[in-house]
Amino acid sequence: MAIEANEAFCGQVASRFPEAVQSGRLIILNVAVAGEPGEVEFWINEDHPEWSALDVASAARGGHRHRRVTVPAVRFADLLRRHGVPHYLKVDIESADHFCLDGLREVGLPDFLSVEVSDVALVDACRDLGYRRFMLVEQSSLLPIGDWAGPLGWVSQVPRILTAHRAWPFRVLRKLVGYRRIRGLGQRSRRFPGRDFPIGSSGDFGSNLVGDWTSAEAVQDLWRRHHRHWTAHGREFWCDLHARRD
Repeated sequence: MAIEANEAFCGQVASRFPEAVQSGRLIILNVAVAGEPGEVEFWINEDHPEWSALDVASAARGGHRHRRVTVPAVRFADLLRRHGVPHYLKVDIESADHFCLDGLREVGLPDFLSVEVSDVALVDACRDLGYRRFMLVEQSSLLPIGDWAGPLGWVSQVPRILTAHRAWPFRVLRKLVGYRRIRGLGQRSRRFPGRDFPIGSSGDFGSNLVGDWTSAEAVQDLWRRHHRHWTAHGREFWCDLHARRD
């Protein structure tokens, strides 16, 4: 099941996987996960649609163009009761992740969970739910953060630095060479045996991950150290927190 508030994204997914949709293997719901059922205001970022959000400040960050739409709203717990608790849940809903975590608290836990971690407090929230082992995976390279120091980590991080650094020489380079062309240089780290994840995809999960699972305290320390390093050098830091129950 896929849940998406942006109607355009729902159409793209349906066009890409028509057989799965027609057979019922893939259910796409054009709704927003919120605290109460009904309707909510949803803000579309027209320059970076993946940044669209319920929170206008999140959707408009960086001064990007944005517009308001009204979409149906559902409680995540109600969706879980209707469709069942999944084996794996991927959460990335721009400042509204807590609505999903609240739903899990009511209904039950997937075996595996991943959530974009912009606040280290999310680790505590996942631990309070009942998850015990954790891993941080950098979104651009799809490598566990602890593996950045290796050769493959550097190969993937050079394009990441070139595309994320805010200094003017890097901005000029992105204009001249092209953002996607630079990002494509780091594709090697996104290839795994039998699986090749293009730029923009979330990567693998669960037992397929290549890093080491660790404790909540260890992963919090890792996040703080790397977040401090990257943001101090004018770069954005985006990673997914993966969690497992055992």
